[in-house]
Amino acid sequence: SRQRESGQAVEETTRSPSPRHPFPSSMAMPSRIVLALAILGSFHSVVSLRRNGGLSTPVKPGSEATGHSSQELHNIGDASYTISISVGGQAMEAVPDTGSFDFLVFGSKCQTGCGPVDNLYNQSKSGSFHKGETYTLHEFGSGDAWASESYDVLKVGPLQVEKQLFWQVYSADMPILRSGDFQGILGIGPPESSVTIALNDAKEVRKEIKEIEKYGQVTPDQQKIAENYFALAKHAKKAVSVAANLDLESFSICLGRRSGSKGYLVWHDTAPQDRPTNMFRTVPVQEGLFWAAALESVQLGALPGASDGQHSTPIGCSDGPCTAIVDSGTSLLVAPSSAAWQVEEALDKWRALSGNCTDLSSLPNLEFKMGGIPFTLPPESYVGDVSGDWEKLDPDLRRYLPHFERKMQSLKSGSEFQGFDACTPLLMVMDSSFDNVPVWILGMPFFRQYY
Repeated sequence: SRQRESGQAVEETTRSPSPRHPFPSSMAMPSRIVLALAILGSFHSVVSLRRNGGLSTPVKPGSEATGHSSQELHNIGDASYTISISVGGQAMEAVPDTGSFDFLVFGSKCQTGCGPVDNLYNQSKSGSFHKGETYTLHEFGSGDAWASESYDVLKVGPLQVEKQLFWQVYSADMPILRSGDFQGILGIGPPESSVTIALNDAKEVRKEIKEIEKYGQVTPDQQKIAENYFALAKHAKKAVSVAANLDLESFSICLGRRSGSKGYLVWHDTAPQDRPTNMFRTVPVQEGLFWAAALESVQLGALPGASDGQHSTPIGCSDGPCTAIVDSGTSLLVAPSSAAWQVEEALDKWRALSGNCTDLSSLPNLEFKMGGIPFTLPPESYVGDVSGDWEKLDPDLRRYLPHFERKMQSLKSGSEFQGFDACTPLLMVMDSSFDNVPVWILGMPFFRQYY
């Protein structure tokens, strides 16, 4: 997610969103990758977090801060998973998201776009709430959320933080919230990433201000927006994440493979190096903002029972490494459009030979390497039977499934088309890159296959 400060003068009421790009389009802010948060549905990963030196230790004395704490992940339609937490003594569900970095809580002052108000956090019911001064815009693949800096007591399983920073959402444009299945997003990406993003944004704004000054005068509104970016960078340096407050060095996420099955999030899990040898394979994490690794040689393997003369089909990262983000907050695998179209073509040929979703055993596995180590995902990780009313599907989701959109348009037959039922690739499409390196996202299907 990307934070954006929307101004010190914002009132805590629902209001019209500030423009996406406050500067002229030619000077627009650099676009960052956005993650599709729970749009639809195991290296079950053990991830080591870097310690943030010099921090206080606000974990409540007597809590098992350095011991295992396993929390059940509640399965919501195989599309998202939540854990039970408490903020200011108010119970709620939150999505643990390795692809974002901040803690968002949807507040009762959010009258539209945040789900049923009765389920939302109410600061007036907390005796430990503290109001901050900063306002930000958080951008996700599933929409935007406008939030104010807040502090309260956080309980996560047996762990407790006495004064945890969170962003209380007072306005949102996120259709996924309508169901009211969760009231918070708990970012557990690399803790230092929020600071990096804020500093990078401030740096880019300074450059843009200088460019504007070359061709004219900076307007008062532009200057105010720039000052807010600079203030947010200063704020980020002092902010302490949930992971840092919990003194977290390792955690793991485990999702059951059967449809509807639960999962587990283990805080302070035993580090891989302390487990029996050969139990884990180590993949180097790339420098950057996310839990990410070098991705190579993505291909559809040879068909089951194929002769030695039949080979696999390369679909990506053959000419050089890509970047793979391991993200618990994304429901599907996310691939560049070129790869998605190749999978669609392969599936068309398979369907022409009477293939259908009742038996995926005749489809090839999805194979790739991360950090030079081979990984394999079964056909059910990238193919599935999808049915429903396509026209009622949220447009924010449809734009990530252009191959499916095309298929649905071809199936329409005037007024007789009442819906769809199709065996289709379960790949979301996103053409994004870091330093011209294509980006893939390994979402929940990856967590279901590996621990």
